[in-house]
Amino acid sequence: MAKLLLEIGCEELPAGACREAGEQLPVLVERELGARPSALFVGPRRLAALLDVEERTPDEWIKGPPENLAEKAAAGFAKKHGATVEELASREGFLGLERPGRPLRDVLPERVDAIVRGLSFSKSMRWDESGIRFSRPVRWTLAKLDGDSVVGETSFGHRFTGGPVEIPHAGEYAERLRGDGVEPDAEERRRQTVAGLDAIGKWSDPAGVLEEVVFLVESVTVLEGSFDERFLALPERVVVTAMQSHQRYFPLGGNRFAFVANGGDADTVRAGNEVVLEGRLDDATFTFERDVQLGIDRLAERLGSITFFAGAGSFADKGDRLRALVEKLGGGEASVEAARLAKADQASELVREFPDLEGHIGAEYARLAGYPEAVCAAIDEQYLPDAAAGPLPQTEAGKVLAAADKLDTLAVSFSLGHKPTGSRDPYGLRRAAIGLCRLAVEGGLAIPRELMPDEVREFVEERLEGLIDVPVEYVRAARASKGLDLGAVARLAEALHAERETPEFDAVYTAYDRANRLAGREADAAARELDRSLLREEAEQALADTLGQVADLVSADGDVRGALDAASALGPAMERFFEDVLVMDEDPAVRANRLRLLLDVRDTLGRLGDLSQIPR
Repeated sequence: MAKLLLEIGCEELPAGACREAGEQLPVLVERELGARPSALFVGPRRLAALLDVEERTPDEWIKGPPENLAEKAAAGFAKKHGATVEELASREGFLGLERPGRPLRDVLPERVDAIVRGLSFSKSMRWDESGIRFSRPVRWTLAKLDGDSVVGETSFGHRFTGGPVEIPHAGEYAERLRGDGVEPDAEERRRQTVAGLDAIGKWSDPAGVLEEVVFLVESVTVLEGSFDERFLALPERVVVTAMQSHQRYFPLGGNRFAFVANGGDADTVRAGNEVVLEGRLDDATFTFERDVQLGIDRLAERLGSITFFAGAGSFADKGDRLRALVEKLGGGEASVEAARLAKADQASELVREFPDLEGHIGAEYARLAGYPEAVCAAIDEQYLPDAAAGPLPQTEAGKVLAAADKLDTLAVSFSLGHKPTGSRDPYGLRRAAIGLCRLAVEGGLAIPRELMPDEVREFVEERLEGLIDVPVEYVRAARASKGLDLGAVARLAEALHAERETPEFDAVYTAYDRANRLAGREADAAARELDRSLLREEAEQALADTLGQVADLVSADGDVRGALDAASALGPAMERFFEDVLVMDEDPAVRANRLRLLLDVRDTLGRLGDLSQIPR
């Protein structure tokens, strides 16, 4: 076995491209070189892998035509592969060619090129005539087999302080780079960054920029900076957003911050970063004061001239739709007033500069204008949850407004044909649907299913299947129920799963299944409604009586256990019915009436869902 080093050197890669490459590189290396990397090094200027390999590629069997077609096909196959017919061998009824392996060093250049070309990025570019597309221009490649350079000659050190770096042996790669001021291991850079921040103390990372910072530097130096205390007059979230969204800094409280430098003189680097941040905060102060002077009500008046998105009207139109939805969701005065002002900050200069502040800065403007805290909090919480596992709104008004916002975005987007396809979801509709489900299930908010167009309801309820901890069949059964709101569907799925082993569930399931299997096939032949005068047999009269007694007790919106208890009485009645009654009677009217009775049983029990979805 030999130690192989593969390195792709490039101009500074964005953090996202580093993550993409880190996911793809092991797969490509194994495909082209036949082994998984033992170590992977991903940074802004290099992608590298170390692996143990055989020094020859394995022998290859090239399968040819069947032996019984040798006369017609053998010569052509042999010629195609540069061989003679006499060199062909037979294996398992087929002719073929045993191609011996080659020295790995002979094939490395083409394999390295295939790996470079095989990496794909969400954003890529071309920079020369090679045809290679990459996130940033590739500046060197290096492949070392033990101590021999097969592709390229050297690696390169730190961008600012290093030059060519000789790698005497593949196994010395990381050691040699560290000696030239480069830490190639992303996990070690993360450890050094956290250790440096911990040494300063009381750091925070609300925007989660640490994972990006790890891929912005190759040499970790954690420094502390400060800014003029006058900027503390800004809302804290504005200051933190200026630090993190634009500069990837870590707040330390007060007027202090920490950042990770990629080397350089500490005093010079610190001063430069302080100047940059204060420039951002100066801009934020100017726009904040202008917005406050204008006031949130004046900002709201400007929403008619700002498009929500093409075909969906203006933000003023969205505000009107939000108020209507809030009322349908049972929101009170605070929710309705919050809906009126919810999008006002879209007209603010501060949100144009710091989009991450939408909602939050609107709430600050509402507070400064003297609106009740319930209104301000709802405005602040309108986009929550903003991630699959993100926090929910904590106020009732906030929950109502957040649900209304998501319902509107989903309904408008679907009506315009903006549906997610594959991994593409530019309007965040999957996130909105998951958020609705969590507001219903975890937040306890009643979200009537009737507020969602059919296509939207299907899309949203599909998200329930991954959110509730029961087998998917129970969720699908519950989705077919007559539950009036989204939360009721979730509770029904959980209740059906919890009751699945009880005699009551078994009785209801059997009754539903028998009625559905027979009457479902013959539904077109059933009477429009039950005619009790045509109930001739005692067993069918008893079934109709039992159905009448339990019908009002079977509901998916209340006590499911109680509903199952009541509905289970149909089990014995159905058993007797099928023993004593011939459904397909010769009399068409009687037959149609009996089918209607069975359909009524099915539809009554069907209020608890399509039980046929549940395997038994």
